[in-house]
Amino acid sequence: MPLSGRDAVVLCVLVCCVPLQHWLTQHSSVTPDERSAEVYRLVEYARFVAQKWLSTASWKDWLLSVQLKYTTNDYSHWYNLDDDDPEGECPAVEVWNYLFPDGAFGMSPKPRNVRPEGMKWRIGQVVRHKIWGYKAVIFGWDPKTKAPEEWIQKMHRENTHWREQPNYALLVDTDQKDIVQITYVPQENISPVTNQEVHHPGLSRYFDYFDGAQYIPRPWLRAVYPRD
Repeated sequence: MPLSGRDAVVLCVLVCCVPLQHWLTQHSSVTPDERSAEVYRLVEYARFVAQKWLSTASWKDWLLSVQLKYTTNDYSHWYNLDDDDPEGECPAVEVWNYLFPDGAFGMSPKPRNVRPEGMKWRIGQVVRHKIWGYKAVIFGWDPKTKAPEEWIQKMHRENTHWREQPNYALLVDTDQKDIVQITYVPQENISPVTNQEVHHPGLSRYFDYFDGAQYIPRPWLRAVYPRD
């Protein structure tokens, strides 16, 4: 009767265990019971590996997971869950999907696995608007403007070149604004500042803490921007 791949692996481990146990007997100070326990653990580990990687069902499950991850619009499979979230969810991603299902204004949850050439700033950096003077922290970006056409026409006006450059989603410092505000700004209109914090009620959704130079993104946001 032919052996399956899994059975063959277990058999090979068992065959190897005999000389291994003899060698341990000659060169080790452990007791026979301890040697037997080690051999048993080795066999069980081999059995686990065989079940995980040498069965048709395991490979089928892996292929289905790859298909789900790369061919659907459900990006939840890309994210590491926040350890302090008892529900095992990423609330900010769900909010993004609800408010901006087309991923406008730098709020697409699709991972940015490629960092475009010419992209100067990164999530977590504190910046200042060159025209309006307010301070903010970057929590998202697009390589080019991604917003409704009417919004672009109204906000960019004659600055048509803004459409073709990176645009950044910003949490605006509430110490400098009377209202809680999120803005979407072309790259040429902001510049980085150092050693300055930002106050905004939404900070904890996106960042864990300020390290003295920049804000450290939460695990789910790091998964969206792995190159930042």
